[in-house]
Amino acid sequence: MKTLYLLRHAKSSWAIPGQKDYDRPLNERGLRDAPDMGARMRERAYAVDLVVSSPAERAISTAYVICDELGLDPGAIVQDRQIYIAGSAKLLQLISGFDESAHGALLVAHNPALTDLANELARASIDNIPTCGLVSIALPIEYWAEVVPGIGKVLDFDFPKNPE
Repeated sequence: MKTLYLLRHAKSSWAIPGQKDYDRPLNERGLRDAPDMGARMRERAYAVDLVVSSPAERAISTAYVICDELGLDPGAIVQDRQIYIAGSAKLLQLISGFDESAHGALLVAHNPALTDLANELARASIDNIPTCGLVSIALPIEYWAEVVPGIGKVLDFDFPKNPE
């Protein structure tokens, strides 16, 4: 059994005119929401053995904050530039190559690919994973290479503005 945590990056800033999309940092709300979501993950005892992130500034910054909250080494984050422009099919391909020693993997990525991936993996009907939203998916597989659309089950869908 594997668990996949799909996390959309926290809210980013559009304050610098002409700044490349790739370089946009987190804004105040993002800097507030990311630690909150990390704390929720810690409180729920989510077991994360592997963190894979887009290297875009807003995504990798989110990954660093989450690692800090979970007590994970941020130096162990695997950055993959393909995630930045990937569609759900490419993300699925990347997941199938995850380190097999990991039982719980966190993927920090972008929409719309992340929402599409959650829906495809678990036959879910999530309209939109909001910024810093997290979808936890149980995968009844022994190896990441066995991941295919429709195999998963949504365990949890949480986001900063979710009324608990």
